Amino acid sequence: MITDTAFTVRAREFEPAYLRLGVGAIERRAEEAIAALSSCQVCPRNCRVDRLRDKTAVCKSGRYALVGSHFPHFGEEDCLRGWNGSGTIFFSWCNLRCVFCLHPDTLVATDQGLVRIGELFEQTPGAVEWHGGWVRFVHGKVGVATRTAGWAPVAKVFCHHFAGDLIRVKPFNCPPLLLTPNHEVFAVPKTGPSDPVRVRAEDLKKDYYLVVPKHSPGGLTVELNVHDLLSAGAPRLQASPGRRHLAEELAQLFSEPRTSRELAAITGYHPAYVRKLRGQWRRDLLPRDAVPKAAVVIEEGGRVRFRVERRPGIPARLTLDERLAWLLGIYCAEGHSTSQKGRPNSHRLIFSFGRRETGLVERTRRLLADLFAVHPRVYARRTTVTVEVGKASLALLFVHLCGKSARGKQVPPQLAGAARNVVRAFLQGVVDGDGCDRGTHVVVNTVSERLAAGLFGIGLLLGMLPSFHRWDAAPKTVIEGREVNQAPLYYVKFPKEDPRSGKRHSRWQERNDYFLVPIHKVTRVPYDGPVFNLEVDDLDHSYVASFVAVSNCQNFDISQKGEGAAVSPERLAGMMLELQARGCHNINFVTPEHVVPQILEALPLAIRGGLRLPIVYNTSAYDSLESLRWMDWIVDIYMPDFKVWDGAVAKRYLKAPD
Repeated sequence: MITDTAFTVRAREFEPAYLRLGVGAIERRAEEAIAALSSCQVCPRNCRVDRLRDKTAVCKSGRYALVGSHFPHFGEEDCLRGWNGSGTIFFSWCNLRCVFCLHPDTLVATDQGLVRIGELFEQTPGAVEWHGGWVRFVHGKVGVATRTAGWAPVAKVFCHHFAGDLIRVKPFNCPPLLLTPNHEVFAVPKTGPSDPVRVRAEDLKKDYYLVVPKHSPGGLTVELNVHDLLSAGAPRLQASPGRRHLAEELAQLFSEPRTSRELAAITGYHPAYVRKLRGQWRRDLLPRDAVPKAAVVIEEGGRVRFRVERRPGIPARLTLDERLAWLLGIYCAEGHSTSQKGRPNSHRLIFSFGRRETGLVERTRRLLADLFAVHPRVYARRTTVTVEVGKASLALLFVHLCGKSARGKQVPPQLAGAARNVVRAFLQGVVDGDGCDRGTHVVVNTVSERLAAGLFGIGLLLGMLPSFHRWDAAPKTVIEGREVNQAPLYYVKFPKEDPRSGKRHSRWQERNDYFLVPIHKVTRVPYDGPVFNLEVDDLDHSYVASFVAVSNCQNFDISQKGEGAAVSPERLAGMMLELQARGCHNINFVTPEHVVPQILEALPLAIRGGLRLPIVYNTSAYDSLESLRWMDWIVDIYMPDFKVWDGAVAKRYLKAPD
């Protein structure tokens, strides 16, 4: 039996490789390597520029190395970070130009709800050009879900143009994911190691499980600030259409024997607004500019309304409890908002039910009255029964939280922070309106892809893994003698517990922090357009796209933008000694392939200063044989990244065919 001690070397017995090689031998190698900078062949690109004169090429590094940061790093593998961290020195710039991104319609789980990654880029101001693409700085204003079921701030959103085949990955349960072939996805092999590993999209096969992180409800009492929601929400109430009329013009028109309808045709105002203005004219209160003021939300007596809206308003503060959550759910299933043509302020909240759904009609009417102190009206129509409230502030509150039309519906983002019973009440409202029981599953259908994806996320919040499906109907059909267009229909199936076993029927596996979902199909899709990626401030370097854990763009600042400071050999040696003094277990050179001569130049100074830590060579694996020869018997641990196998793929994504 071999014990663990057979693989352990006590610290006092360990001698780094460079001490056995000797300082003199290292200095001779350093002279040779520095001289080679005059016609650089340090990496396989063989740019042959004179870096000694600060001429740069692909790696953009000149005479001295640029260091982005140096610190004890606790995000490395356990054997390297130990208990005091790995002493990492991150070198700026890079001799690779990696490109990996997602389709613009990819839904990303954020603390503001599900957001398309393309929208996240467009909503962030100030695009900066970089290497044929753009970057926008989010500065942590948006948080995203990570592989470890936590939340991390987004630092940047990237965009660049891509022409070629995207990889379409369709898991058995989740929505499909479209991404560039070299984008890494977290996966677990069906046979072999059980921990998640990063796998390139083009290498995914059915012998992998995908990682779908779990998330729990926030468990908080969520208070809705209705004033702020209406002030920031869209759509806003508008001024009445038509041209502007001065008071003198209107006074002349009102003095003539004309009806309100005739005056409306002349002014372009609605007849009701004409009657209001005529009343003001009679009382000598006609404003100088008769066009009504833009929508402004005002608060009075604990209630809010739009300035152009009649009193009373609706409550200025609302608790997102089970009652309101159910009402929002039934709105997502059966509700919408309308306004009359030519009357942009006439927003009306409407819930439509079948003629036999009397219980839902009464419950909806009662909740609207109790929560908002309004007077809903019930209308029996030929095929439906509707519950309606003609109050713009209330209609636009529901629009802001849940969307307006059937295709624009969404799960309110505030639900993620609510208690489990509130989340469950919302789902019950949706199911009561649009769901059906299929024995082993409860099924909800909708024409809104965003709502369907949001309901999938609701299932994850409640500790279950739903399944997501799309059905493409015929483009047109006939309903009651009329030809109508048909949109794709999305189904979300929520598994029910088997009453005999207490288990849900599923193909997937469950771990403590995530679900393991099998892959149904991997295909290639031709694409020519923008693709996007995120940089997340998190040690795991991950975020959740279409509910699947993917790798984010890390180290952009140093590898692609070149942030950092040029350091002399003395300063680089000082960094090594500082990390040793802080108790780090090793000196970890990150992306060092283009600055091997500078490392060799500094190392003898560090050794003379007392450096005794092992050297870790943490490389992107695009090294020349010459630079590897220079580092032989200096490096104790090599950590090469394996990126590609095929030369054509390397040429496309790394601009490095060899």
